[in-house]
Amino acid sequence: MPLPARIPDKTLNAEIERLLYQSKVVREEAEGLVWGLSDDQFNWSPGPGQWSLGQCIDHLNVAGRQMLEKMEVAIREARAAGILGEGPYAYGFFSRWFLRLMQPPVKRRFKAPPKFQPSPRLKMTDVLAEWGRIHTRLEDLLHDASGLDLARIKITSPVNSLIRYPLGVAFWIQLAHDRRHLWQGRNVRNLPVFPQ
Repeated sequence: MPLPARIPDKTLNAEIERLLYQSKVVREEAEGLVWGLSDDQFNWSPGPGQWSLGQCIDHLNVAGRQMLEKMEVAIREARAAGILGEGPYAYGFFSRWFLRLMQPPVKRRFKAPPKFQPSPRLKMTDVLAEWGRIHTRLEDLLHDASGLDLARIKITSPVNSLIRYPLGVAFWIQLAHDRRHLWQGRNVRNLPVFPQ
């Protein structure tokens, strides 16, 4: 169920434009990945303890909701405090390192915390509708963040309250996390034993 792409705003800085483009690419990847699948195929798992393609996307929905809540608060507070900047932005070593860890192809695996676990059985239309809502909200937040200093504004990780990173990095991490689990879902769909 493709959603209309937003028309780029000429007042957006280059980093926001790149993030919006990445969001569009991620949406198209997800749409292609699930094209023509039944609920049974969407829920098929390669084995015990291994996620189905549907669970990969549901996990992104669960994690995305929590990340977007933090982004929304940070943007609102930064706008009120007048933390403005046009970029280009420079991010520290830890932020760049963590972002590289998230990128596919996956070299290092992490166990998802309990609060990020997907549901065991899913209705594809519900999961994809939520996916669309989350990415529309992400794109709205990117527009809302335009003109703010993406490097100075910090958010707390929804995974670990001891980890903080810049808002700009949070946007990049969100999209890298999407690509990571869409890559995982693509690997499930490409298995020779995937039901046809």
